[in-house]
Amino acid sequence: MRKVVSLWLLAMALLVVGPAPSDAWRGGGGHGRVFISVGPAFWWGPPYPYPWYYPAPYYVYAPPPVIVQEPPAYAQVAPAPAPAPQAYWYYCPSAGAYYPTTPTCPEAWVQVPPRSE
Repeated sequence: MRKVVSLWLLAMALLVVGPAPSDAWRGGGGHGRVFISVGPAFWWGPPYPYPWYYPAPYYVYAPPPVIVQEPPAYAQVAPAPAPAPQAYWYYCPSAGAYYPTTPTCPEAWVQVPPRSE
């Protein structure tokens, strides 16, 4: 078991330390550097959110206000009532009295305009 663990640690050390001095052999300089690493990737999180993965954000604006108005009330105006016919009192000259008091009259009733007393 100890031999397996020591071989595993040696392999990990070579994988980690091996690519590190690759830039040191040329004396640095920083012109056209390329770094290629062969080994396992140790990233278990979500993918890095590069901006080209997602479209531009869509801004949602507030909806316009809606004003609910009551419909206009329509009041149908009743036509003006017809004027009442002229009221008359009926007078019996022979009895000397008016209609409700004297129910019959031997002659024709006389129409008399009402008067306030």
